[in-house]
Amino acid sequence: MTSASRTLPVAPETSVDVGQRITRDSLWLTSGYAVTSVSGFVFWMLAAVWIPQTQLGLEASALSIIMAAAALASNGPGSALVVMLPLGGPAAWSVLRRAYAATAVIAAVCGVGAGVLVAVVLVPALPFAVSVLAVAACTVVWALFNVQTQALAGAADARGTLLVNGAANLVKLALLAVFAFGAAWMPHPLVTATIIPAAAAVAVGAFALVPRALRREQARRPSTRTWDAATARAFGLFTAQNAVAVGVVMCAGLSLSFVVTALSSPAEGAVFAIAYQFSVALDLVGVAVATALAKSAAADFAPSAGLARSYMLKVLLVVGVLGVAVTVATPVLFLIAGRDYSPLYGMAVVGALALASIIRPGFDIWSALSRARHRVRPVLWSNLLYVSILFGVVLLLVPTLGALGAALAMVCGVTALAAVGAVGLRRVRDLPARASDPKAVAA
Repeated sequence: MTSASRTLPVAPETSVDVGQRITRDSLWLTSGYAVTSVSGFVFWMLAAVWIPQTQLGLEASALSIIMAAAALASNGPGSALVVMLPLGGPAAWSVLRRAYAATAVIAAVCGVGAGVLVAVVLVPALPFAVSVLAVAACTVVWALFNVQTQALAGAADARGTLLVNGAANLVKLALLAVFAFGAAWMPHPLVTATIIPAAAAVAVGAFALVPRALRREQARRPSTRTWDAATARAFGLFTAQNAVAVGVVMCAGLSLSFVVTALSSPAEGAVFAIAYQFSVALDLVGVAVATALAKSAAADFAPSAGLARSYMLKVLLVVGVLGVAVTVATPVLFLIAGRDYSPLYGMAVVGALALASIIRPGFDIWSALSRARHRVRPVLWSNLLYVSILFGVVLLLVPTLGALGAALAMVCGVTALAAVGAVGLRRVRDLPARASDPKAVAA
């Protein structure tokens, strides 16, 4: 197959230039993710105070399966946008349209499956068909919301993610307050407050922010690249492989609140849903850097790969410090949530999840370089190993340990990923030299 990476316009930039660009994009992405994480944390803490624990567990389970299905649907097309929008020209617009269309179709299919699970396992008050269709619609919206962040990153407008995510999350908090106090009749306040602002953000991003970013990038780095058979094959293969390689692992993590509720109880599902917000916040630091690195490596692989270890160590340091801080602060936060939540138990769950987040940055950085070179198969096998370990341990521990069992299962799975990432990054010093060889890049 002719790799799209061989035809990318490569600017004659130094390692310093590339490093500054990766750092800038990482900071903007991290800022957008930080707004999402902080507002998401506040959202869940307020929900814990305002909504009874059992109801919160059921709603959190429904929302987790929606987000899991959306992650499975959006990650493949979204990852393709990060590494293929730098093609520029008409090809970039073609990739963008196809990514949105593919995301919507895959999300609709995954959403129907998620809707059936919600209707059968959680048994909501709505009729079966209505529940399935509502979950499918929410899945499509959330999948498109996910893709939008990656589209902005691929179009070199990482700071746009701060505007989109920040506005959507502020509206989400306001809606939760309205539903909790001014509209108590709302049957599913968590889900509704999450999906409505996401739908508005998708409209703004798809019709305004992303097109503007593409036009600006085209003016900066003109390209006449058009959609052709080679690009189509690269897009299809990259989308399919990443949907499985990365989407599956994200789907597994996001679905754990649902799994904990099904195997243990809604109360344990509520505890895990709240604790998981800390894990998401910590993981997003590595995700932001990995996304910026993948986008940079797609155009300037050699200098980007040379900086990989440096960025991995920086992420490890930041996540380590934040992980210790959130673990220590957990008892106070769970006391605020109410007497239904045990502070020490919550601290144990958050601590295990924080440990998992501290372990994984090396794998995130290595997988970003692999995906930038369109070498998705090693990432695929690694993540399938992770999912196998994760759910194997979940089935053993969650029925007796509840939320803590799920957190420990994540530690076990991530340890395997860390080993893979360590081996991959050990070889990264050879990648810049190999990247100069067209045969090696196409391999």
